[in-house]
Amino acid sequence: MLQALHLDGAEHPVAVLLEGPALKLRRHGIADVFAPLPRLARVVVHGPRVQWRTEALLGCLEAGVPVLFLGRRSGLVGALVPLRPPSTRADLAALLDGAAAVPGFRRRLEDFCAAEERAAILALAGAGRERCREPGPDLRASVVRRQFLESCAAPAAAAIVELMQGLASAMVAESLARRGVGPQFLARRSGGFPLAESLGRVLAWRLLPAIRSLAGTAELDPGGALTAASRRDAIAAFETAGLAPARDQLLARLAAVLAETLYSE
Repeated sequence: MLQALHLDGAEHPVAVLLEGPALKLRRHGIADVFAPLPRLARVVVHGPRVQWRTEALLGCLEAGVPVLFLGRRSGLVGALVPLRPPSTRADLAALLDGAAAVPGFRRRLEDFCAAEERAAILALAGAGRERCREPGPDLRASVVRRQFLESCAAPAAAAIVELMQGLASAMVAESLARRGVGPQFLARRSGGFPLAESLGRVLAWRLLPAIRSLAGTAELDPGGALTAASRRDAIAAFETAGLAPARDQLLARLAAVLAETLYSE
């Protein structure tokens, strides 16, 4: 089973080198750690204190391992994906490319993401009121999120939510890249549609129980970001949450909507 590799230089700066078919992680005063590329699903870089050798980045590209970059506030800020798509592209990539030429495509993507987020909120509210304070009749994402944070009554809750959304977005970006989806659906600043971020927000609603559990003991550093230890706890909770099936089902629903868009024109 492929695994995610998380690189966080908060406590010790990390140098990432390539040795054979593996990444070599070097930290001062700590024995080198090797991460075989064939075993990696994705590499997630947390913050700026992770230094890459160019050959290590190229090794990831050649092995088909996306590298996702999270900023200080834990949002997805960049994705390194192979320029050439996989030898066998998934249907989703072709459907996105085709549907992008249909008038109103961006609005349809926005509507799909908004509908999926609302469905996730409804499912959460129906699964048990103890998991999220009673949202009342207003189920807008911003309102429910605010009520949830208020109910947590923990300074670190918002930071954990941001981190979980970033991690979920990175998971979606990896899956899109492996399906051959181009950067126009991964990067907001290039004028494309931030599909990974939008779908990551949908998945993150499933993590509210875990976020509530973590919020009580998580700590913030003087800058208002999660401490390295709290970030490790949150990453561990994310990686054991089992979101992959939900992600794949979400992408399958997107493919079905895109196919309907194309074939109904």
